[in-house]
Amino acid sequence: MNKKNFVCLIQPHTSFKLMNVQPALFDQFDSIGLMSLSAYLKEKGYEVEILHLAKAFRNGYSLQQVIDKIKSREPILFGIGNMWVHQSVGMLETATLLKEIYPNIPIIVGGQHASFFSRDIVESYSGLIDGVIVGEGEETLYDVVKSVEESGIIEKSIPGLMVKNSNGEIEYTRRDIKLELDNLPFLSHKGIWPKIDPLPGDIIPYAAALDTVRGGCPQSCVHCLEGNGLGKLGRNKRAFHSPEYLIDQMKLYLQEGKTNILIQDSFYANGNKPIEKFVDLAKQENLFVDAMHFFVEPGYLSSDIFKVLESFPAQKVAVDYGIETGSEKVARNMGRYYNLDKIYRDVEILGKTKTVSTAWWLISLPGETEEDFLETVDVVKKVRYDSAFTFIYSKRTGTPAAVMENQVPEDVVKDRFNRLLETVQTIGREMSARDTGKVMEVLVEEQNSQDKHLMTGRLSNNLLVHFEGDTSLIGQLCQVRLDECRGFYYMGTKVG
Repeated sequence: MNKKNFVCLIQPHTSFKLMNVQPALFDQFDSIGLMSLSAYLKEKGYEVEILHLAKAFRNGYSLQQVIDKIKSREPILFGIGNMWVHQSVGMLETATLLKEIYPNIPIIVGGQHASFFSRDIVESYSGLIDGVIVGEGEETLYDVVKSVEESGIIEKSIPGLMVKNSNGEIEYTRRDIKLELDNLPFLSHKGIWPKIDPLPGDIIPYAAALDTVRGGCPQSCVHCLEGNGLGKLGRNKRAFHSPEYLIDQMKLYLQEGKTNILIQDSFYANGNKPIEKFVDLAKQENLFVDAMHFFVEPGYLSSDIFKVLESFPAQKVAVDYGIETGSEKVARNMGRYYNLDKIYRDVEILGKTKTVSTAWWLISLPGETEEDFLETVDVVKKVRYDSAFTFIYSKRTGTPAAVMENQVPEDVVKDRFNRLLETVQTIGREMSARDTGKVMEVLVEEQNSQDKHLMTGRLSNNLLVHFEGDTSLIGQLCQVRLDECRGFYYMGTKVG
């Protein structure tokens, strides 16, 4: 393999101006999209490295160190992932930097956000970016790389690639995706730069996500870009990995030291049986992990699935049961259909399991009235999740919701968000305090940075516990009495 068979993929940061600011949580994880592209190209005989810029900056790397890394090896092509809208500035900054270093090496971008706004990107930045891969990228990227390798340029007629031709016209031919998911190579975290030695208490280096489904979201929410078929992007029908494939993928992750596993919600659109088989196989194979996170959408599973999820072989099982709004009227307006009575029953069953329950709430959707908002607050109070994430609705150009009447005024949005946040935090503190006085198992992670007499560890529900001890306890499981809850952490006493 000569050096000209090398491809460099890049997971961008948010902005150079924010490089010293802690990035969003999901930006810190390794991109399974780029990992899949890398695995596919490697199977075809190419060398691939992924540069994770958000991870580099999070761990103290300077811009000059990133530049030095880029200069250390010349690829035949750069590919930049652009999954989220907030990565757009970072994507453009990265492309500009690459052009300054290597003016003649082609740059393409891809990912969910780039696909949704491919025409805008090509129209506005064709002098910087040579093309946008629309939708699933394995086959298209392979064709692009072959084209550059063989002729030195990108062939304009490659299906799935949007480009601007010499006449200034946009060219694009849709690629009909027919790849069988279980025939794709397994993902690996090897070959991602920088390789970070985990700090005590940092779970991110141990986290990995399972790529479970392709072909768009099962929902048709009018406030989301994936609604109305946009999420399919080349695949005519949703396709799912088999439980057997996911188990083999987990085995590889465990070999790489990944012990916090996340499985995305759209897999559940395939019904109960695949999930039950997945959990059953994990138990048969004794694939024990530190944490297993399930993201579940209302309406795709029967209520008894929560007992199945609880039985997964993990120290902690977390279930994120997404509702978004407590108003059935608002939900219907947004294209989401569910019954709150059924949700209450599900949450009641979920609450009787030993799982950690979380949720997310989205306020100020178009048409939301004060009465609708109070219905959401009421649901938050009734369901009492262990923790919850709150978000403010923001317009997405190209969605039906963006042009709806009755958009909520900004001052009302801020007021409602603050009120909801206060409610969520109050309940969170109350839920945290429910184990006061109990003796529970704590995984000791580090010496307390503010008081060297104290050690810091975590409960299975991720709450911190501080107690007297010494550094010989780091990495051990200790029995600790939870003496006092101080909001979202405990002060305790080691027992025995």
